[in-house]
Amino acid sequence: MNYTSEERPVIQVNTLGGFSLTLGEKNMGDNDNRSRKAWSLLCFLIMNRKKELGIGDLFAAIWPDESQDNPYGALKTLVFRVRKMLEAAGFPAQELLVNRHGTYAWSSESLGCRVDAERFEELCHLVLDPGRPMAGVYDEAMEAVALYRGYFLPKSGDESWVIPISAYYHSLYQKVVCRTATYLTGEKRYEETVDLCRRAADIDPYDEHFYYHLIYASFLEGRQEEALKLYNETTEMFYRDKLITPSESFKELYRVISSRERPALAQLDQIQRELGEANSGQDGAYLCEYAVFKRLFQIEQRGVERSGDSIYLCLLTVSDRQGRMLRPEIQSRAMERLKQSVKCSLRSSDAFSRYSVSQYIILLPTTTYENGERVVRRILGNFNRNYVRKDVAINYSLSPILPG
Repeated sequence: MNYTSEERPVIQVNTLGGFSLTLGEKNMGDNDNRSRKAWSLLCFLIMNRKKELGIGDLFAAIWPDESQDNPYGALKTLVFRVRKMLEAAGFPAQELLVNRHGTYAWSSESLGCRVDAERFEELCHLVLDPGRPMAGVYDEAMEAVALYRGYFLPKSGDESWVIPISAYYHSLYQKVVCRTATYLTGEKRYEETVDLCRRAADIDPYDEHFYYHLIYASFLEGRQEEALKLYNETTEMFYRDKLITPSESFKELYRVISSRERPALAQLDQIQRELGEANSGQDGAYLCEYAVFKRLFQIEQRGVERSGDSIYLCLLTVSDRQGRMLRPEIQSRAMERLKQSVKCSLRSSDAFSRYSVSQYIILLPTTTYENGERVVRRILGNFNRNYVRKDVAINYSLSPILPG
């Protein structure tokens, strides 16, 4: 295929958030569920089109943990499949995927090639250059953020050659978002900060930095209640899904957004109302982070030393009937149902926490072993009435709190 125009046609290659190639009206993408190996080879050749790669380099990237009696033959077969994919989408496969010096390469001689990840990296380096004021590179920052639609090659995310590249691009994205958010907040452009960080959190819902800037901007915009609600939802989600507890900087953020201008001489009833605001609308037992539960335990333990009262710890464990871990999706549903069963079975003054991915721990003050067993039976009764699977078991253990 010969092009005589001054400007060569350019293939747009998108790799961030998904893999696709576009040339005019022609388009192909990795959402058609074809061979993952074929897509991986195609992208590897494009990303390394400026390097001299040998057969060994290609084989090590695509089959890192496999050995073949005839590696060249296996690679030749895979290249054939890639060419067929390109031809089916209307791309000039023989001109793009060439045999050069005894190996295979992506050729840009007849068609140009523009890769979103390469432009993204270029923009990020500009934005993160400490010698450049953020005001001067704001447009570049927003272009970079718009280009990053998700992780690099998400459908090939477990390929050995993809993992470090994906981590590298995501790290650049995190840094650009945080620098841009800091700049916008400093300029009092709070709504723009919120919008930026919400989009970032959609891509990576477990990055604490995005929520930090989002919550802080909401607070500075005058929406304190919304900021507090989002803080509580975020910490609960982190702990529920990943058993992640807040960092010290995130805890400090809570102290900032929960503070208010207080009069020098406040009345006790006013203080009591303020202290009770966090619990308004919460029914059942008190579900708290493990760090909070640990402090409550230590307070109760001190009380045991002084009074000699009987206080028990109860550990509930979700498993299958043989005591083995459940599949993640089943375990998640069972743990959610168990949480609701605990909340509705205990007094509002009782506290419990998620201890691990399959366990809740409960503090049972002023009780006996027999009363503790009755409480557990009530929890299990509520759980079994509302959870229909018969392959899930709840095991428990009770132990008195001993003086420290």
